[in-house]
Amino acid sequence: MLRAIFALILLISVGFSEPTPFGQRITNEQMQGIADTDEVIDIDPSLIYQNIDPIELVLTSQIKERSIYIYQPFTLNLTANTDKVLDFDMNLTMRSTDITWLNPKPLWKKKSAGIYETTIHLIASSAQSNIDALTLTLKRNGIFVQNKTIKPDLPKIKNIQLRTDFANFVGENLEIKMVKSSKFNEYSNLTTIELASKNGNLSLFQIPGEFQKQGFDSLKGDYKNQTGIYFIISDNNKTNINFSYYDYTQNIFKELNLDIKLQDNDLSTQVPLNPKEGEFRLYKELSIYIAIILFLLLFIWKKSYYSFIIAVAFIAYAIYDNKPFSEAKLKANSKIRILPMPNSTIFAIAAKEQNVKIITKNENFTKIILQNETIGWVENESIK
Repeated sequence: MLRAIFALILLISVGFSEPTPFGQRITNEQMQGIADTDEVIDIDPSLIYQNIDPIELVLTSQIKERSIYIYQPFTLNLTANTDKVLDFDMNLTMRSTDITWLNPKPLWKKKSAGIYETTIHLIASSAQSNIDALTLTLKRNGIFVQNKTIKPDLPKIKNIQLRTDFANFVGENLEIKMVKSSKFNEYSNLTTIELASKNGNLSLFQIPGEFQKQGFDSLKGDYKNQTGIYFIISDNNKTNINFSYYDYTQNIFKELNLDIKLQDNDLSTQVPLNPKEGEFRLYKELSIYIAIILFLLLFIWKKSYYSFIIAVAFIAYAIYDNKPFSEAKLKANSKIRILPMPNSTIFAIAAKEQNVKIITKNENFTKIILQNETIGWVENESIK
């Protein structure tokens, strides 16, 4: 006790003896001269550490639709009350039967202090679809805090008297924007379809029937408004494809028919499906032919050899532009795709370097004919 009093007196005396502009300071040498105390400090820990009450997490759900059909998107609104002003990392997981989760990583919005809201979009694929557990886990700085599991109520799920041509789509509208068919190989045709949907889920879309292959090469948007490029590889003796979808706003099946007509009987560019590109090429070819005729007439009329040279140049360009194919080599291990898109379906990989024929180019991709007469797209870098 005497040592503590002595240290306090020394501290006060040094402070008053060496004033500084900003107050009193003790040098390092003076601090070393102060002896440690051996007194036992008996203080209630509750006065030092603040107790944090456990978080009482409350998770509730509310259905938006009273009744739905199978394959029809529906909505659950979720509210989480964390009972704290603190921010958390919020992770939502689901255990379910015959339920497709359309937005598995929903964004939580803070409604007020400690209260968060989000919306999840789901699809039931059977009348027995069920959510067994919906769990919200709270973490802070990567450390688990608490979780809460509920079993939410679902809308009444109504069955549909399915037809054999049903394409697994229920929505407000399904529209075919464009259809193009071309030769895939000696025995098969490739049909590409541009689809647009409203209030439905195209990811489950599948046309019933015996096809060599089918599926989406690209999908954009969400269930409210969605577009996609769908491809079908079918036998070359198939001339039409029929399927149906269910319009829940009118409670009826609607039929859609596709006629398979090869664009130029064997080889045509498969995408983009925009008809303006075909129109542009037609106008370009007409302009070239008109220019050739005009310059030849000028040559005949005015005996202008410059007109003749220009006409010959246009003729040479027209021949070059319309030549059937050019030869090239395809590098080994090159990926051959259905469509000229980076994420397009890969239907073959070149086992070794081989000779191919080039049909056309589309930006970063080249359309080729393989040695087995199959037609596909490869990246420009794959061509020697």
